[in-house]
Amino acid sequence: MSIAVRAYVCKPDTPSRNTFKAKTDTPSEWALVFDTETTTDAAQKLRFGTFQVRKGEELIQSGVFYDPATLGKGEQKTLREYAEQHQLAVLIVKEFIEDVFYGVGYALRATIVGFNLPFDISRLAIDHSTARSSRWNKVMRGGFSFKLSENEEHPRVQIKHVSSRDSFIQFAATRGQRDTRGNRKKGRKQPVRRGYFIDAKTLAAALTSQSHSLASLAQALGVAAQKHDTEEHGRTLTPEYIAYAVQDTQSTWECFCALHRLYAAHGLKLTAAHKIHSEASLGKAYLRDMGIKPWRQMQPDFPPDLIGKIMSTYYGGRSEIHIRKEGAQILYCDFLSMYPTVCTLMGLWGFVTAKGMAWQDTTAETRDFLEKVTVSDLQQQEIWGSLCTIVQVRPDGEIFPVRAKYGGDAQYTIGSNHLTSKTPLWFTLADCISAKLLTGRAPKILQALSFTPGAMQENLKTVHIAGDAAYRVDPSGGDFFKRIIDLRSSVKQQMKAAPETEKPSLERKQLSLKILANSTSYGIFVELNVEEEKQLQSLLCYGPSGKAMPIQMKKFEATGSFFHPLLATLITGAARLMLAITERLAIDAGIDWAFCDTDSMALAKPESMSQEEFYKRARGVQEWFTPLNPYTQKAPLLKIEDYNYSLADKAVLEPLYCYAISSKRYALFNLNDEKQVILRKVSAHGLGHLIAPYQSSDKSALEDAQPWQQDLWLEIINAARNNTQPDFNKLQNINMPAVSRYGATTPALAKWFEGYNSDKPYSDRVRPFNFLLAMQAKSGFKSLKPVAPYNKNPAKALAQGFDRSTGQSIKKHQLKTNLESLAQYHLHPETKFLNGDFLDKGKTQRRHIVVKSVQHIGKEANKWEEQFYTGLDPDAQIEYGICPERKGEMLQNVVQAITTFGAKNIADAAKLSEKYVFEVGKGRRNPSEKVIARLHSAVKALEAARGSEEGLRQRIRELMDERDISIRGLAAALELDASNLAKILSGERSAGDQLFRVDAYLRRLAAVSSLQ
Repeated sequence: MSIAVRAYVCKPDTPSRNTFKAKTDTPSEWALVFDTETTTDAAQKLRFGTFQVRKGEELIQSGVFYDPATLGKGEQKTLREYAEQHQLAVLIVKEFIEDVFYGVGYALRATIVGFNLPFDISRLAIDHSTARSSRWNKVMRGGFSFKLSENEEHPRVQIKHVSSRDSFIQFAATRGQRDTRGNRKKGRKQPVRRGYFIDAKTLAAALTSQSHSLASLAQALGVAAQKHDTEEHGRTLTPEYIAYAVQDTQSTWECFCALHRLYAAHGLKLTAAHKIHSEASLGKAYLRDMGIKPWRQMQPDFPPDLIGKIMSTYYGGRSEIHIRKEGAQILYCDFLSMYPTVCTLMGLWGFVTAKGMAWQDTTAETRDFLEKVTVSDLQQQEIWGSLCTIVQVRPDGEIFPVRAKYGGDAQYTIGSNHLTSKTPLWFTLADCISAKLLTGRAPKILQALSFTPGAMQENLKTVHIAGDAAYRVDPSGGDFFKRIIDLRSSVKQQMKAAPETEKPSLERKQLSLKILANSTSYGIFVELNVEEEKQLQSLLCYGPSGKAMPIQMKKFEATGSFFHPLLATLITGAARLMLAITERLAIDAGIDWAFCDTDSMALAKPESMSQEEFYKRARGVQEWFTPLNPYTQKAPLLKIEDYNYSLADKAVLEPLYCYAISSKRYALFNLNDEKQVILRKVSAHGLGHLIAPYQSSDKSALEDAQPWQQDLWLEIINAARNNTQPDFNKLQNINMPAVSRYGATTPALAKWFEGYNSDKPYSDRVRPFNFLLAMQAKSGFKSLKPVAPYNKNPAKALAQGFDRSTGQSIKKHQLKTNLESLAQYHLHPETKFLNGDFLDKGKTQRRHIVVKSVQHIGKEANKWEEQFYTGLDPDAQIEYGICPERKGEMLQNVVQAITTFGAKNIADAAKLSEKYVFEVGKGRRNPSEKVIARLHSAVKALEAARGSEEGLRQRIRELMDERDISIRGLAAALELDASNLAKILSGERSAGDQLFRVDAYLRRLAAVSSLQ
């Protein structure tokens, strides 16, 4: 297979940008808070809105604004009467924009507050375009630029969606000259007034590490103005609905005030609240207040080729299943603060506070260390301090993290597999130790580089966490990560004995400490932000070879402010080592493991072992890690999770079982006296994109799982226990169309509606940040692109559904149902391992990957399975190219194979013209690396097919007979020529990859049919 490694990309001869800014940028004492109410059709046009203008805490003006084009005369009268009765100002939307949004929000440098601000701002817009950015300020590129006013002195508003929790919002630069002639002569420049936007949704997520609706946030913060419910959206305007909208604005204001107080309590002086976009923002704010400067600012001349080698060692958390589709009794354990813990054990805080880092060749020492190290040595804390090393190896069957497109997946995934590669690759020393523990032999080291931190930065400052002097952290006086976890443990101990009145305050403090520990111990060090230029950029790509590979790309990654790839890769490598030790100890103890996920592992009981003996041996594995605990409070480092204990008695272990399908797709459950399943935890992975087919009046007893998801898992588990197929028809509304929430959050996703919008005025178009419902067309209606206006009731939404290309209405029979979308959920393959196909069950087995080429890539996609239904993340998966060493070798193999197989067979397999392939064989063409990879894949498929085609043909014929499928029907399903397919199946023609494609389709069809 081809595998992929992360790469480092930069512009030639471009010094590292200094992204650190110590200067604060604060708003005035004015504030504007507003909210909008819209129509319930696809356009979601503004009907009316409510607003407040405040100076400090004082309410200066409260009012309503409306669009006379969408609010009828009778409704306008209702609005005015309500406003007069409640002493509210009444403005048309244009007046609100000119006099309030710009007159207060822009001119008075007010804080502009809302809840889900991108939606509300886009409701005010009269036009939009793709956001432009200056040469020096590219943060908004790839976002939207909204025109709110015809007045050219009023700037546009730029918004770039970052995540479901966060968007960057700012005023664009105004046209014309901002600086007076006198200031220009003196070289003084007036900075662009970017504004101060705070989305309460974003700030709440950063400070609480939770996603909130306005209702749940108001409840969590305990504000006086709670959000009310209403069923009047889109109906004729009533005083009750206006009151509901006014209450929303008041609730938003009170939530903002409560959040602002929470943030102010942190005492952070260098980062204003409007700069806090995530937990990572909070962590970086603390680092700035400590006076810590980013590594790239302190060491801008660090060699880019070495950064490339370091980046190529970076892999994320290990997430795998080992026992598939079989219920197994487990002891579910997870590590105490995994990332802060390994940071502390390896002494990584010294790198954070250093002026830079040094490196040296330690090949001989590292070879000797790796040959001698044993699992018992790793119980000594001082050993972990010597793991700040990256190692070049030539893998020869050892187990390493391998990133590949397993099983024809669209995106790269990572599996711990046996790896063989002629091309040398770099890994962390921790990964090399893991390989030795799991295979029994040390990998062959070609080179090793060890890193040490330089001298500490000067003028570091003490901070008080959450503003409490009792939680003092001195960055120069010890290990920051250890201090934070120690403080959190202390607070949690205080909470147990504290009176109820004090517990909320202590809970906020321990949460602040948890967020700070997590946000400063990993993510910020591997922050890479996608930038996209209009023209191709000449770039240099550095990978494991260390050689600069010239490339041309429009889209590439730029480093974040605290980017430090060595720390990111050492942390994740050490976390994988912790899991490898756990796996090794479990095997040595005669027990097994069912699944693992980043910082947790489920130890599994062999069937023949008594429960008492299993707990004894599993506890032995769990307790092995206690000497590694670096904290003051010597609690178990590998904790037994609460799910293992009885619901009736938290001190008693109760047999816990798991049913795992694939990575992150599992359920934990108990069995009661009647052997009925009692769910304890279920995964929503692969389900989160679907709108709930039904709601339950009973509050869910499980965290992060909706009632319908629990019912789905119950059916899957019970069917497996009874050795039958799940009957999803038992679920409510299962035959209703499957519906996912869609948001036009990027220009690429907004283009979905170009056809629908083409002949409509701007106010009637589907615009950026509209939220709709997306559905999937059945196979017979592939050209259909179905969407519908958002409605909590999918059945009502369906009545308004239309094709987003044509605007024509859609019918229920044209859409995939929930049943069809979920039919394969319990069969989902674990493609990165053997025995992980649709119908496979039992223990998975590691693959042996032989590397044919090494692809350089950017960051992996996030939740790409779910994004498939609503449009893949446009920032996901940047591929930079194949490593130069393998490119020539692959081309040589292709040229030789053209002589062996003939240009026509290879052309057919690669879907290229025969003439082109012939000219490649004669050296008359210089194919691109993508074409080389395509040709090489075709050659490998033909080589494999040559030895196994007749067996495949026989299996295909049997499957066709079993399913009564004709050649013509099969050809139509696969979009192949029927006569050509007949020749393939008769053996008259060799088809390589096409034959495998037919076989894969029929096996998948058999798996699906077994459900029915």
